[in-house]
Amino acid sequence: MKKITLLLFAFAISNLLLAQQNVSTDLAKDGMAVKDVVKQFLTAASNYDIDAMPNLFTKNANIAGASFKNEKWNTYNITLEEFMVMLRSETNPTKYTEPVSKFTIHISEGKLAFVKADATLIVEDKAQRHNFDYFTLIKGNRGWKIINGSYVSIRLKD
Repeated sequence: MKKITLLLFAFAISNLLLAQQNVSTDLAKDGMAVKDVVKQFLTAASNYDIDAMPNLFTKNANIAGASFKNEKWNTYNITLEEFMVMLRSETNPTKYTEPVSKFTIHISEGKLAFVKADATLIVEDKAQRHNFDYFTLIKGNRGWKIINGSYVSIRLKD
């Protein structure tokens, strides 16, 4: 009887450890997938690759931003479609890069992710602005999609 009890206990512990390892592995995979979606968006936005954006977002996604210019804050909150129209209206868009120095990712129940990306906006090899990019993503049948993309942008001092 003692052997059976000990064997059942060992079996239960091993299953618990394996389950925890799978959760950790899934969380790591989700973290990489979420980070990849955010990087794809930042690359598409900086290159004005508007056609690449819809596949990264949910149907009713929105974009919001706040930037400090001319001694005042300017804010907006628009749909993804309005954002793409705004980008398409640019006659001579300035391409830029936005390398992220740090990602902070929180994933809840493997379905909802909150991402903060600390980045520097660089135009013509010169750092222009410090951006704090925030994304909310949801995992559905087609993988992780952005629900909301928001940012705060602050001009760097010369």
